[in-house]
Amino acid sequence: MKKLKVTITITKNGAEGYICTCDYPFEHFDLGGAGSTVDEAKKDCFAFYDEMKVEYPEESFPELEVDWVYDFPSFFNHFDFLNVTKTAKYMGMSPSNFRHYAAGSKNMSQKQFMKVKEAFSKMADELKASTLTM
Repeated sequence: MKKLKVTITITKNGAEGYICTCDYPFEHFDLGGAGSTVDEAKKDCFAFYDEMKVEYPEESFPELEVDWVYDFPSFFNHFDFLNVTKTAKYMGMSPSNFRHYAAGSKNMSQKQFMKVKEAFSKMADELKASTLTM
């Protein structure tokens, strides 16, 4: 069976945790999930998809190929191995402000957001260009 390509966006939902929303217009439901962490929200989203397979057995449910989109707090929740303070310093930003952005307690300006996106692209390029030896 052919895979269905969808985009699922994960956003911070205040003190409630994180929510997933899918861009694909399923006929009988809106695919989504919620959890106290990004991983829990993802699991809930896929559990709901499985429940819908049981609820609507006459429909075809292809395997999903997901493009994940994260808001800033969700990104740092999911990639929790990134050190927020060191990342801020790498980007030339205030670690204190950056921690607020990562926690979702402050919103950044569009200009700051573009600076962050460019810095992450630079980080990714540096990692791709490096060689690890043993």
